[in-house]
Amino acid sequence: MTSSMLFISLVIILLMINSSAQISPCTQADANGCPPAGVWGEWKTVGNTKCDMDCGGCGTLYQERECLSESICSCTGSSTRYVACNFDVCKYPSQKSCCTPYLPMVLNGTYTCGPAPKTIENSACCPQKDLLSAWAGWELIGSQWTRTRKCLTASIECPCTGQTLTETRAACPCAQPADATVPCANVALGKPIYYRAIVVNDATCTADLILIGETQGNKTYCKTLTDGYGAARGFQGAMLIMREVSGTCTTDTVFDCSAGVDPVNKRQNGTFTCNPDTGNWVYDYTGKEINAIVQGVWL
Repeated sequence: MTSSMLFISLVIILLMINSSAQISPCTQADANGCPPAGVWGEWKTVGNTKCDMDCGGCGTLYQERECLSESICSCTGSSTRYVACNFDVCKYPSQKSCCTPYLPMVLNGTYTCGPAPKTIENSACCPQKDLLSAWAGWELIGSQWTRTRKCLTASIECPCTGQTLTETRAACPCAQPADATVPCANVALGKPIYYRAIVVNDATCTADLILIGETQGNKTYCKTLTDGYGAARGFQGAMLIMREVSGTCTTDTVFDCSAGVDPVNKRQNGTFTCNPDTGNWVYDYTGKEINAIVQGVWL
């Protein structure tokens, strides 16, 4: 082996050792802890994984990589590339041993074309802050509600230290709706009169709101509807006022107070189902997500 070939071999070996070493922390970062180019994942071969040439690094494979930090900070650079493959030195009678820019060299006792491309670019570095995905929706596993998130840089050997990746709880993950008395004070045809919490079934993540139909003390919960239909038929409706997640206040007449499910107390439940992905309650009758409720009365 000539001295020049020996020198090239030593350089390639050093490059390979350096590429497999632990990725160092980024020296520059933005407010989110991301390096200037973002955080890229590994290059992965897509489509045909068999090289289209037998030797010399003359064939190509198509590869893609994912921007791991996309949800926090964007990446700069290409997400696709073509790389050479099959680096065995071409044998006689081939016109050349290796395709440009590769050269024949001995690596670990093997005569090959090099240097081989690295899986992760030299510019890869671990961000100064842990980069975590958003929490996934809650799901019931056994008797516990569970949600998870991912360390976005784990695949490039940059772990997220001291971070919780799994949360569990026994209670349904949807919080109690707020009191809609103030935000829905000017709802059409009605006014808020009484707020009470919903009764939650943690095992099914469903809930009931007890709506009152009878008069209690100085509060009359049911009055005849003021529209033509209500006035003509003397229909007394129990009004539920809700603020949807869009901010719009809506109403629903849950039942006729004169014919409630409970004939003595004239009460009936409004029902809700938790959306574990958003953490909001869905009013079952309309299918709309809400974040505030109150029983109202017709004006």
